[in-house]
Amino acid sequence: MGSIKLTIPPFQGKSDPDVYTEWERKVELVFYCHNYSEEKKVKLAAMAFTDYAIVWRDQLTVSRCRNGERPIDNWEDMKAVMRRRFVPSHYYRDLHLKLQNLKQGSKTVEEYHKEMEIAMIRANVEEDREATMARFISELNREIANIVELHHYVELEKLVHMAMKVERQLKKGGRSSSRFESFNSNSKWTSKFEGAGPKWAGSKQEEKAKGDKPAVKPSSESMERGNSSSQPQRNCDIKCFRCLDSDHYASQCPNKRAMIMLDNGEIESADEHESDADSIPSLEDADDVEHAVSG
Repeated sequence: MGSIKLTIPPFQGKSDPDVYTEWERKVELVFYCHNYSEEKKVKLAAMAFTDYAIVWRDQLTVSRCRNGERPIDNWEDMKAVMRRRFVPSHYYRDLHLKLQNLKQGSKTVEEYHKEMEIAMIRANVEEDREATMARFISELNREIANIVELHHYVELEKLVHMAMKVERQLKKGGRSSSRFESFNSNSKWTSKFEGAGPKWAGSKQEEKAKGDKPAVKPSSESMERGNSSSQPQRNCDIKCFRCLDSDHYASQCPNKRAMIMLDNGEIESADEHESDADSIPSLEDADDVEHAVSG
């Protein structure tokens, strides 16, 4: 490891707790790879200071000297002093709140897992493996969590890999999160199968709609056409019992002479019958007729 050259990244002294914690982890990685003494670790870290960090270190050294405090000679003490200055007291509380409210949302499963893992590391959260897996599943998007929960997992890594696999399958099927959720809702099923079977409800609505339409008054031309088209059929059923014609009723008969059917089947008008009756002399006139008397 002595041949590997690792440089400590610069630190400008910005009031950003995330920047400082990131710089601290990189410094510790360098120290892990080299067997430095504690005094050398402090000097190497101080050499990486730039901008405001240099001014702050000089002021810290003078202040400790005036107060009769010994100089910082180990890395742990230096980290403690720097955290008090560059990491606010509410930082870890904010990290816990962020971790508690962390959800997948629009992030991919991989992005969500990484963000959760970083938040847990920064907040120094140490919990049981089952608790971490439960935390991860509880804030997954519901269409992914519903499938992942059907399996049993021992390691967090296998759980994450399964969630990523389910996510790829859903995307391959062309179903986004919102579409998949709406597909599971009752309204989506109704709209999907609407019109697939007998349209009983639709037929009733159509009949109701037809019933609500105002009645259209037929025009005079259509009425005349209707009368003319239906007249032949009515004429076939009409028979005048006065003149025995088939185009009108007896009350509408233009012929004032009644037709009489004789016993032999012949038909004659009432006028002819009356003329024959008029030709027969009455009994009153019979006295004037002379009869020949036999013998």
